[in-house]
Amino acid sequence: MPLARTLLSLTALVLSSPLAAEAGENRFFVDLAAVSALHDRGEQIGREVLEFGAGVEVDVQEASVYGAFYRLMPVGANQEAFDDEAGFTLGVAWHKHTYSADLSASHLSYPGEEAASSLELAGALTFHVPFAPTLIGFYDADFEDWGLEIAGGPEWQAGDWTMFALGRAGLVQPGDGSAHRSYAGVELGAVRPVSETVEFGLFARADTADEDSFAHRFEDGEIESFRNSGISAGISLAISY
Repeated sequence: MPLARTLLSLTALVLSSPLAAEAGENRFFVDLAAVSALHDRGEQIGREVLEFGAGVEVDVQEASVYGAFYRLMPVGANQEAFDDEAGFTLGVAWHKHTYSADLSASHLSYPGEEAASSLELAGALTFHVPFAPTLIGFYDADFEDWGLEIAGGPEWQAGDWTMFALGRAGLVQPGDGSAHRSYAGVELGAVRPVSETVEFGLFARADTADEDSFAHRFEDGEIESFRNSGISAGISLAISY
């Protein structure tokens, strides 16, 4: 999902995103993250990245309607090798006893880059059973890219920390007719409250794909070679009220 790079990825769906809110609540949320490498749908889209997200969620009858802004900013010596990204998202989520569902539309743009903006439609369905299996799908209305991902894993308490492990697998079909990309990954992390409105989190993940889509070596600020796997670690701060 476009808003779901690290801040509102499945990790955040479980812990801090609109899907995780209790029905009947209206809230504002702000999320900050710093990651060593940013992986999304089986490819690396950043190396040393700062992320920022903010939005509001409003209860409307039996659904929650939300709007959010997302900003991805590559930093460090190799930042020129990757695109900045900004996204504006409108969505609606339903919270039932046995499942949660989310539908969203996002306008994706790349400030200062030559890449064209696009409209991405996305959906997620999470079942309230052990390991919270989640099915995520997306379709880019401009480029006609589409993809599916399934993810899930356990969550448990360790003192003040909420620990989690997530597995994910999916495929992406580019709209230009090129070969599809299949991928899989695993993520481990922990979150603990700092106050009633603030949570601190950390994570580490490893991903692999059937294409060489992860940066391997850099030269003069450009990617010199790729490989088919990558690892990443990061920290995050989630504020909601």
